[in-house]
Amino acid sequence: MHESRRRAVVTGASGFIGSALVRYLSADGWDVVSVDRKPSADGNQPARFRGVFEVLEAARHAGSRVVFPSTASIFDASNALPLSERAFPRPTSPYAAGKLGGEAYCHAYHRSYGVDVRIARLFSVYGVGMFRFAIHDIVRKIQQDHEGLAILGDGMQVRDYLFIDDAVRGLTMVATEGASGEEYNVASGEPVRLLDLARLIGELMGYPHIRITPTGRSFPGDTARWYADISKVRGLGFEPRVDLRTGLERTIAWLATRPIKTAVLS
Repeated sequence: MHESRRRAVVTGASGFIGSALVRYLSADGWDVVSVDRKPSADGNQPARFRGVFEVLEAARHAGSRVVFPSTASIFDASNALPLSERAFPRPTSPYAAGKLGGEAYCHAYHRSYGVDVRIARLFSVYGVGMFRFAIHDIVRKIQQDHEGLAILGDGMQVRDYLFIDDAVRGLTMVATEGASGEEYNVASGEPVRLLDLARLIGELMGYPHIRITPTGRSFPGDTARWYADISKVRGLGFEPRVDLRTGLERTIAWLATRPIKTAVLS
């Protein structure tokens, strides 16, 4: 990103977070170029292919800044909570391994070539525009069955949920206020149990007494507990603005307007 000209290239621009980031930056007066493997929803941007290595190479030659969106799932499950940026990384899923590899490339380009890279470790982002993950799936299940809800695991899993509007503000703040070569947790800093999340969603949808059944089953690479220490990103001036209840209300209202296309799995 070039802060003085307020220009940005957003890769993955057709995805949940990418499309929200494009909207946020455009509304804030940035000149935005959207790049993805498929056209954006409005059909105005051509599809182009670009990976982490290509982005870093382009930034090296152009003298541009790179913000790499990573994930909380790079961390080892044995770390003490809340997770700081210096917690020990050991991925449990191929997705997380790919993100950690991307972080390694970013640090290598920073140290070898002086490329200005900043890493934003996103925790559990949710909200208007989401099309999968736990909150989406719980809402869809309750829409189809008001009496009972099955959830993965034992219900004691802990996550750190961040509303999409706060997530894109956090990414932008890392880009404009962060330091080169640094990592930042972009999260709410609030631990939430899956069972409590499911009960709150049921209540907000008008079914406070829905029967919730933990299945005991999980999926490969699942991590039982995580939430963030966000003191470092708070030092940049970031503070989550949308609490969980409000964010869920907005998400549920949006999903109510969208057709159910496929069966949910979690």
